[in-house]
Amino acid sequence: MWIIWALLSAIFAASRRPFEKNVINNMHHFTYGFLIQCISLPLLIILTIINHQLLNPLKLGFDFWIPVLVVSIGFYPLNSYLYKHAIKNGELSKVLPLQSLVPVFALFLAWATIKEVPGAIAVSGIIITVLGVYALGLKGKRLHHPLEPFRQDISSRAMLAGVLLVAVVSIFDKIAINASNPLFYSLVSTLGAIITLFIAMAISNQNIRNTQSVMPKLGIIGGLQGVTYATYLLAIGSGPIAYITAIRGSNILIGSIIGIIIFKEKLTKAKILSYLLIIFGSVLISLG
Repeated sequence: MWIIWALLSAIFAASRRPFEKNVINNMHHFTYGFLIQCISLPLLIILTIINHQLLNPLKLGFDFWIPVLVVSIGFYPLNSYLYKHAIKNGELSKVLPLQSLVPVFALFLAWATIKEVPGAIAVSGIIITVLGVYALGLKGKRLHHPLEPFRQDISSRAMLAGVLLVAVVSIFDKIAINASNPLFYSLVSTLGAIITLFIAMAISNQNIRNTQSVMPKLGIIGGLQGVTYATYLLAIGSGPIAYITAIRGSNILIGSIIGIIIFKEKLTKAKILSYLLIIFGSVLISLG
C-alpha cells in the first residue's frame, strides 16, 4: 500500500508546479509558506476526522512531540528559506536535479538511525531512479556536464542543504508516525508550522497584504500541498523511507509529462531515456 501512497504523493506534488510558477518568486518565502500551510490545514482536519485518526495529545510522549517541535520550529522556516533562495538565485536546470539526492541521504540516515536495511534489488532501484531523475533535471546540453550542479555557488549549496534537511526530517517523521498516526501527525506539524511561520513573518516585517491577485492559485497549491503531505506521511508510516523518497522523487517525471501535455514542451531522446530509468528503478524498488 505504501507504493500507492508514495505515487499519489508524487502526482500531487507534480501537479502543484504549474500553479507555483510566477507565484513563489513574487512573494516572501515566509509569507508563501504561511499561506500555503493555512490553506492546507482545513483539508488535513477533515481527513483526520473522517478517518477517525484524532488522538488525545496529552497521551502522546516525547517520541511524538520532539519530532513535531523539530519539524515545526526548525524545518519549515529553514526549508522555506533554502528552497526559495536556491530557486531565486540559481538556474532551475542546475539546482533542481540536486533534489534527486534525497533518497541517497535518506538511505544512509535510515540505516544509521532506525536500522532500515534495504535489499540489494531495492538499492539498485534507488540508484537507477536517482540517476533518471537527475538526468531529467539536467535537461538538454547539460547532460554532457553532469557535475555542473555541484559547482560551489550559493544556490547549489542552498539546495544541497535543503536536500539534506529533508532527508533528516524524514527520520523524525517516521519516529513521530510510529508513536501516533500519519494524519494526526500531519495535522499537528502543520499547525505548528503555521505558528512558527507567523512568528517568522512578524520578526521579518512581512504580511499577507497584496496577495489577493494570486489567492486562487494559492488555494489550489495549498489544497495540493495538504494531500501531498498526507499521502507522503501515509507512505512513510508503512514503508521504508529510502524507497518512498526515491518514488516520490518521480514527481519530476510526472511534472515533465505534464509540461509535454499541457505546455507542449518538446519530447527529446534524453527525456525518454530518463523516463525509462525512473520507471525501471521504481519497479525494482517495488520488487525489493
